[in-house]
Amino acid sequence: MTYENMLKTLENRRLKLLDPEKCNDPFELTPASPTISEDGDTSFDSNYLRKENGFLSFTKTYKSPPMWAHYADNHKGCCVHFRFPALPKQNSCERNLGFPEYPSYIYRKLLVEHEGKSLFPIIQETTNHTILWDVLYLEKRFGLNEISSVYNKFGNQEEFAIDPVFITKDKSWEYEQEQRIIIPTSFPTEAEDNLIFVRGFNEYIKSVMLGMHCPHSEEATQSIINALTLGEKNGSNITYKDRLTYDDQINVSRVKPTSNTFEVISDEHEELLKLFKKNEK
Repeated sequence: MTYENMLKTLENRRLKLLDPEKCNDPFELTPASPTISEDGDTSFDSNYLRKENGFLSFTKTYKSPPMWAHYADNHKGCCVHFRFPALPKQNSCERNLGFPEYPSYIYRKLLVEHEGKSLFPIIQETTNHTILWDVLYLEKRFGLNEISSVYNKFGNQEEFAIDPVFITKDKSWEYEQEQRIIIPTSFPTEAEDNLIFVRGFNEYIKSVMLGMHCPHSEEATQSIINALTLGEKNGSNITYKDRLTYDDQINVSRVKPTSNTFEVISDEHEELLKLFKKNEK
């Protein structure tokens, strides 16, 4: 994100909810043309998807130069690093949706619980699960079926499934390596200047990496971030279990070109990741 938006994110302790109608990809949450069955019936209207759902968008890696160019103000902005406590990644089970032609995908259940209505848009029941979905990059769009998402429990095992319309993009977007959390409009949100925001996820911001061309120094940025985040914190609609016990300070570093590839890297951030792994053991 831009440097200015990073400071607003930390100061206001909230994230901007992406509106499918305003995204840079016009195909977000837009299924293929309605299917027509042999008896002439068509699948139901899917316009509500774009009106009743938004999402939070993350990327698996900070090292991609195109991501810095497209979303971080041509390398003058920054990358905000989130670290969510989560269960191990899990593959989808196609039987949940009952459509064998659907592709399999990966998701993770975050150890985050919330008040209010479900973050997981399930028809059968309301749950308080927060699911991080890996975006699928395909050449073909899927039509929407009547079952948009499913939660099943078999003994101690939980399984989640979602209609691919929520998490598929064209292969040309594959460089983003996106993961997303679907947020229905029924979830508690805040509106300001025609934008929608959600609270509760900032607790898991662990570091900020400045771009190669960011005009602000690491030292000045660290001081500003400390002033914004280490004081008294506002209330939240999210409650947390098994919080990480690391230093509350959000670490600041800067990326640089790697010696022999087109990626960028932050030595300080890589050391921070090693510390996380060591403490987890």
